[in-house]
Amino acid sequence: METNYTRAVRVENETFFTWVEQQLEQGDQVWIPVRGKSMEPFLREGDRVLLKRVEIADIAIGDMVLARWAQRHLLHRVVRKEANELWLVGDNNLVQIEKIPTADLIAAVVEVRRAERPVAVCNTFNKNLAIVWYYLRWPRRVVAAIRRRIWK
Repeated sequence: METNYTRAVRVENETFFTWVEQQLEQGDQVWIPVRGKSMEPFLREGDRVLLKRVEIADIAIGDMVLARWAQRHLLHRVVRKEANELWLVGDNNLVQIEKIPTADLIAAVVEVRRAERPVAVCNTFNKNLAIVWYYLRWPRRVVAAIRRRIWK
């Protein structure tokens, strides 16, 4: 009889991401949980993403990546790619853009699971949809401002 135990263990982010990077450097793919709301509506808190180490040449606009930024790790979407720099944005972020050197790219998201079911956010259609969502930031900001004023 096979028993599969799953146990949640809390560790500091720095320790966790050191381990994630070590596994990726060894050529492994790593599942990590999504925390926070910065990637809504495409990713939700509790989703799990599968990360794979990739070369910068393999990264395209619309890809979700794990990267180092401001002495922390973030999982955001690539909205611009230059020779030595990537511009990253959380799908739910209406203002901020993180500009990172390409050397701070760690991995790309290759699969997403929600309640153990695959979620098709890495396909071309959904990447393009996410980029349209990004370009709708200005109208989304206006709607958010109106909502704040109405429901104060």
